Amino acid sequence: KMSDSSDSGKKEDVKDEVQLAKEIEEKCWEAFLAFDKDGTGQINSGEVKFVLEMMGIKITESEMFKMISEIDPNNSGNIMYSDFKNLILDREIQRLKGSDETELLDAFVAMGGEADGEGCVDARKLIDTIKSEFEMTIDIEKLIEEIDEDGSGEIEFDEFKALLQSD
Repeated sequence: KMSDSSDSGKKEDVKDEVQLAKEIEEKCWEAFLAFDKDGTGQINSGEVKFVLEMMGIKITESEMFKMISEIDPNNSGNIMYSDFKNLILDREIQRLKGSDETELLDAFVAMGGEADGEGCVDARKLIDTIKSEFEMTIDIEKLIEEIDEDGSGEIEFDEFKALLQSD
């Protein structure tokens, strides 16, 4: 029995994401239906907040407005289920996979960057932190050299993100 689980390790991940998507979709549909009283497949943009709350998704007011503008670019005030579902699926799967921007941003800020993603991190400081505090043996100098496109010795947020997300 033990060998079975290790063989199917990779397939499990795929199934998990499919399973995850199904669960999110079910939650999404239930919450959407609660507000789609006349069964038209759309809700009022003002109800998005309540649908999200019902799904247990907590977002800021500005994140919500950004979300609504993505799924209702014409500002019609009507949100189609299909658009809503796709946005929620993408967002939740990203969040659950842990590639959440906020974690990277927190690390960026801890290293000296700005909370809005502006500013930069000193490459030397990053190298020292990775080598001394985390005692990692990766060739961080080489990675930084590849990532620091302008050779400034300063790592901008997009470079920082690329560095931390590279395999």
